[in-house]
Amino acid sequence: MSSSNTRSCVQCGRQIGWDVNVCPYCGKDYRVQTMAPVAQDQVGTGMKIFLYLLSFFIPIIGFIIGAIYYTKPDPDFKHVGKMCIILGIVSILLVVVCWAIVAAAVWSFGPF
Repeated sequence: MSSSNTRSCVQCGRQIGWDVNVCPYCGKDYRVQTMAPVAQDQVGTGMKIFLYLLSFFIPIIGFIIGAIYYTKPDPDFKHVGKMCIILGIVSILLVVVCWAIVAAAVWSFGPF
């Protein structure tokens, strides 16, 4: 084989032809492996749980994440964004209601 028609095998280093799909010496396969495309646009379950908890406990982060995700074209991202915003609102409402209950209880008992 002339050097212009050969290459070195990346696994064993021996000279093989450019048209060889499998190295005859070590068996290294140079064919392209075809796989189903991995969906990069989906939000994993663990990530959703993390974002939802973050949105509930730190509502301002929930609003920011929600706004970012809601502007994405993918429906899964839109759903996650909407849920983050809703959880942020629910969290704030719960805090307000709890403070109102505590304030009403303190005012009803009067000064100590």
